[in-house]
Amino acid sequence: MTAANESFFRNSWLLAEAEGYQYDRSAGALKKIADPNPNAAQRNARGVFDRTGGLIYRRRVTLAADNRLYRFAARKFIGGGAQPLLPLLNSPWWIERERLYLLGYRARQAGRKIADMARDQLALPTDWTDCDCIVAVTPKPGIVIAAYAGPGLTASDGKDTRIVAHEAPHLHLDQMYVPGLGRHPALGKPWGATGTTNASAWFDVATARLFDPADSAIHG
Repeated sequence: MTAANESFFRNSWLLAEAEGYQYDRSAGALKKIADPNPNAAQRNARGVFDRTGGLIYRRRVTLAADNRLYRFAARKFIGGGAQPLLPLLNSPWWIERERLYLLGYRARQAGRKIADMARDQLALPTDWTDCDCIVAVTPKPGIVIAAYAGPGLTASDGKDTRIVAHEAPHLHLDQMYVPGLGRHPALGKPWGATGTTNASAWFDVATARLFDPADSAIHG
């Protein structure tokens, strides 16, 4: 069965976002920064692509109605009307139920809040999300969604850096990027409109639920 987002999955701009490459909207191209190589003689004078966060694309996964998806989000983006959780569903970044329970277990074992554990293990700097709620949803029956999956990369918002230590693979936590959701310019204008339309078309919004990260039921 062809994935509902197959054309988005094959979009190289969205793969670049999944892998953490930053997009410069003013230039319509990937953002470049000065080469940070400590050896000045080896620096690229043209700079290097700015990369922070994202994941290491290891495999393609397909998601269907038997997959419950979760993401840490910000309550301030809850909308109004008949589908208040729809704005929270328009994000490409998700984890599966088993990863959420693993986060909860690790948080409980370490005596930490699950939101704090998620910030570290999913690399979520404070300016990127409030992490004050968890939203869950299921794809619509008959809909198949393709996603990039793999362990995350170190992310920084300029003030807060969350390091994913790749020398400790036993602590890695796979996450997923669903192409076609979000606000990337490759989806067209107005920003976010296509992602919202896709979220409504692909997800069974009636199954969407909001959870408090402090809920003991998700702590393994």
